[in-house]
Amino acid sequence: MKKFVYLCLLLGLCSCTSLDTDFSNIFEGIQTQQQPTEVLPELKTEKIVLNTYAPEGILKNISERLKSGYTREYNGTYRTNYEVYVGDYVSIPLNIGEDTYNIVNYPTGVQYDAHIQGNRLKFRSLYQGTYEVMIYSGGTFSRKINIDNKLSYEFTEQNNYDIISQCYAQRNLKGLNDAVAIHRIAFPNSFRDKELSFLLIDLASQDGNTKIIKDEMGFLQKNSTLTEYDKIQLIKSLNVMKNVDYEIPSALLNFDSQSLEFNKDVARVIMEKKNITSNEALFLEKLYKNTDDKKAIGEVLGNWYMKNGNFLKGKEYLENASGIEFNTSFGNIGGSSSTAQSLEEQNYAQYMKFFKDGKKSFENENYVEALMYFEKALSMNKGYNEQKDIYYYMGQSYFRTGDYSKAVKELKKSLNLEKNDEKKAEIYYNIGMLYEKLGDKEQAVNYFTYVIQNYKNSPWGVKSSMYILQQ
Repeated sequence: MKKFVYLCLLLGLCSCTSLDTDFSNIFEGIQTQQQPTEVLPELKTEKIVLNTYAPEGILKNISERLKSGYTREYNGTYRTNYEVYVGDYVSIPLNIGEDTYNIVNYPTGVQYDAHIQGNRLKFRSLYQGTYEVMIYSGGTFSRKINIDNKLSYEFTEQNNYDIISQCYAQRNLKGLNDAVAIHRIAFPNSFRDKELSFLLIDLASQDGNTKIIKDEMGFLQKNSTLTEYDKIQLIKSLNVMKNVDYEIPSALLNFDSQSLEFNKDVARVIMEKKNITSNEALFLEKLYKNTDDKKAIGEVLGNWYMKNGNFLKGKEYLENASGIEFNTSFGNIGGSSSTAQSLEEQNYAQYMKFFKDGKKSFENENYVEALMYFEKALSMNKGYNEQKDIYYYMGQSYFRTGDYSKAVKELKKSLNLEKNDEKKAEIYYNIGMLYEKLGDKEQAVNYFTYVIQNYKNSPWGVKSSMYILQQ
């Protein structure tokens, strides 16, 4: 049973997810065992010819390696080339003073687990390929090493593709799933990636397997550019997704006023969804403005805005769709109207609830959840006084999650609304720090200099001076 669990875990990880999947939870969840130091033989690979049953066995082998947590441990720092099997750790000794690293060259789009533990660099990845690592000592380049991460079996890409084609022709979804998983491990970032996704989506839609469809859409969104034909095929496959919570790929939400029938097909899929995202609602609004058939779309948009706390906008859509005035008391849509003042009070109360919930999540360091609440508050855009604070907290949330470009954008919005000089000094300083993180030293210096010149007596002026002096 344990073997089955780990195999399922690996299949979910590799066979129908994006190459950007985060493996940290899997790596952390597997209990590793300390292996004795050994004289390391050269890693051998066995040349094989795949058949339709082989991918399942290879996945089982990798799953067992992940489960064991085996570490291939090197001694001595004279090497420049290291090798390890896919699924195993490699442990590489560091010289005295070596404390940081940067993996500068590796198969495009893949993920890996790398960290320094004591005086060693540990590395593991599920994707075959060469990983080029720069090692530094106190910020100064020390040396370059290469890690060859390889499968214990060797087979050709054409052989793998032939097995995929056989499974597809036989309508064998399980076999296709396994064979595509092996292809993505053995030949990451292949020119066939998009084709393989559509093969999986086609069989999965016939089989009603919504998980594969959902995961492959995520893969396509992150790794492929869709043609008009691709978009039409995706829309057809989404007919089986009515009761599934998923996001429609952004490529399908690029509204084109010249493709009205395609827009209606996308809108139909959106309106049948269990939960509609803000981007999907925005698409519906664009279609609403460009079509005469507004009733069904208006009802969906009205209910969506009501559900998300924007009573005024929800009321407007619902009334336009039905010709009836609605009572917009929260949780009740009736037949009588309420006063504008009452609506405004409800709107502001909901707006403040989203804002306060966002602050609470931010203080608890749950930045993704905080952003969700702040975005909901902004969707009720009424120009309330707290808007500048929402932009500030969104900027800080993006800062802490490492999305520095978005952080700059939100903090600049806050800066445009902020009146307090002390707060403005802080925001200018933070934007300078963000530009420094983005590698734009010139812009960083410009912002720090501005703080020094205009807010020299504030703590932020002092911090800016310290940064300038350190350059």
